[in-house]
Amino acid sequence: AIEKQIIKMVIKSKQGRFKVMLSSLKIQNYALLKEIQVDFHPGLNILTGETGAGKSIIIGALNIAAGERGYVENIRTGEEKAVIEAVFDLSKNPELTKIINGALDDAGIEPSQDILVIKREINRSSKGRIFINNNAASLSLLQQIGSYLIDIHGQHEHQSLLKSEVHIGLLDAYAGAGPAVSKISQLYARLMETEGEIKRLNSLESEKQEKLDIINYRVAELENAALVSDAELEDLNASREKMAHSESLKSSVNSIITALSPASADMEGDGAIEFLDKAKAHMEEVAEIDKKAAQERIAMIEDALIKAEEAKSFFLEYADTVEFDKDILSQTEDRITLIESLMKKYKKENVAALIKYEKELSEEKKKIELNSGAIAEKEAERKKLLKELTALSAELSDLRHKKSVELGAKIEQELKGLGISKASFDVRVTEPETDNARIFAEIKGKKVRLSSDGINEVEFMISLNAGEELKPLVRVASGGEVSRIMLSVKNILSSADIIPVLVFDEIDTGISGKIAQATGKKLKEISKKKQLICITHLPQIAAFSDTHFSVAKGTQDGKTHTTINLLTSKEKTVEVAKLLSGETVTDASLKAAQDLINEAV
Repeated sequence: AIEKQIIKMVIKSKQGRFKVMLSSLKIQNYALLKEIQVDFHPGLNILTGETGAGKSIIIGALNIAAGERGYVENIRTGEEKAVIEAVFDLSKNPELTKIINGALDDAGIEPSQDILVIKREINRSSKGRIFINNNAASLSLLQQIGSYLIDIHGQHEHQSLLKSEVHIGLLDAYAGAGPAVSKISQLYARLMETEGEIKRLNSLESEKQEKLDIINYRVAELENAALVSDAELEDLNASREKMAHSESLKSSVNSIITALSPASADMEGDGAIEFLDKAKAHMEEVAEIDKKAAQERIAMIEDALIKAEEAKSFFLEYADTVEFDKDILSQTEDRITLIESLMKKYKKENVAALIKYEKELSEEKKKIELNSGAIAEKEAERKKLLKELTALSAELSDLRHKKSVELGAKIEQELKGLGISKASFDVRVTEPETDNARIFAEIKGKKVRLSSDGINEVEFMISLNAGEELKPLVRVASGGEVSRIMLSVKNILSSADIIPVLVFDEIDTGISGKIAQATGKKLKEISKKKQLICITHLPQIAAFSDTHFSVAKGTQDGKTHTTINLLTSKEKTVEVAKLLSGETVTDASLKAAQDLINEAV
């Protein structure tokens, strides 16, 4: 029998408090999860349970619903397919709905109204499938939409604060500098493209003379050949053939002329023309006696005489052309050799192809000669882009400097509320210089490094104790401190960004006691602006939940499986007591749990 754990609870919604929320997550055959449905609610959703019970598996499934890659290894043992489905309620946020619908429309998917349903299938024997509102979708589209809806922070995301390159993005998010950064990034991409084109043209320039020498030689060779058309080669071959057989031709022509009329060849006797003349005379004699019999035949004889005379005239003229001239034959053969050698050399089938190749070479020559002008144009374009980039980057730098002071002060104040009372925090903005002779921004007489982010480097600096100098966060913060700093940043940025759902996987790393309680209070504060889903092992944080789920691991039919239960108010108190004292719940731990919950209200 398929185990199905349905968690449902009706909560009176605080109208207007949440514009978008993750309303449900269905998971089937994923890792230890056979089939569950979790109905999340507004505010702070807490998941607790023993280590290894599968809490992080639920967050992992949510990650896949938001666009992370799914793997066959994630499919539950013995099953062929894992299915994950996330349902988001968009009914109260037309702004975000418009953004999502724009992405859907670009992908040819019907826009969403109040509900957005994302479904992932991971198959053992075939490619995984993605559906958005029952329409097949690409992973890139899901990742785009997922980035608008949900922000998931596991331990490795907290550790991203230890990478200084992340800090500039956090400052820009606080400063609302997204449009400016996007414009600078686009201009920088164009600058790099232009710079690449200039390098390519310069490379061509250095090779230009060598290439021009080759082209000029070939053009000159083809121009000197004075090629006309394919007919020339045909005529040359015919002329060569004629000269090669001039003796036999002359003899045959003379025989033709003698046969037609010996007198034309200065010989005695009659030929075909004289015999036809005599025949005509005899036909005229017949006509005097029998006009009807001879009339038509006389016309035939006259026609034959005309054709014979024409043939004699042609061959008399032709005989004058049939002469053997050694020099002309040599010239003809040289010309044929030249044309055929050019065809072979340039691998062309005929003279027409050679003529076309000559024109192509001439065009290529013009382009190379125009190359210097193209470089000048690209250099002018590069200069213009650099000027525009410098101006925009300087404006953005001014904004970053101004907002860095605000952000640093706010994070410092947040940290005091999270138990780091002696902390000093600074968002340091600098303009590193560069020795790049071409790509730089000139700021106050200095060559400043220019990148797709502008001209600044940003690094979070912190001092954890009074009197200590500020040092880079990446060198001095512990795991617990990094988690609290990330929580502080998220709280500050929560009003600025549009992402409606925040997920924290074990935000409580490295903290306990009063600091844990302060962290819970901070999570509660954020949950008034965002829907929060949080995994914790600490009772001080769990006590702040609006909705509390317990995750447990068990066995059935020889297989391990995970269940998740929505706790009632009484069950929540017992769960918090377990977090305080372990599995053995005492009256004292129950009272302590209730006190924590009462303090958290």
